[in-house]
Amino acid sequence: MLKVHFASLSLGASVDQQTGNMSVFELVEEVRTPQLPIQIQQLVISLSLEKSEPRAFDGRMLIHFLTPDGKQQMIGNGEMQVPADQKRMRAVFRYPAFPVLAFGNHRFVLSWVDQANQKLAEAILDFEVIQVQQPTQEVGPGSIPASLQH
Repeated sequence: MLKVHFASLSLGASVDQQTGNMSVFELVEEVRTPQLPIQIQQLVISLSLEKSEPRAFDGRMLIHFLTPDGKQQMIGNGEMQVPADQKRMRAVFRYPAFPVLAFGNHRFVLSWVDQANQKLAEAILDFEVIQVQQPTQEVGPGSIPASLQH
């Protein structure tokens, strides 16, 4: 009954209320950092769904987060109603100050279930956290470290 047309993980998104157009800014596929833990200032999940049948949808959406060590936690859920006369739906979920505690592959699993708790659709969004070397400051002849300049 539900089909996922588009799902993304980004740092920002908006839906124009007049046109219904969705804009997604700065897709997140990987995060490069020298050390952990970090907080991503805002992590955004954007969705575009379509009903395949002309009847109302009344169910739930579940958002689970899986970490590289195999742990899973539910980070969002809620009732979801789509009227019979509405064919498409767009949604934006914002997670401010999203904590990242481990290097490796991270996964969001978005599931839609009906009133009987049967899964109707699913979207998977992955991103990888990669450790990078912190740039070193070279101090050579004729250069003065910024911390020593007046």
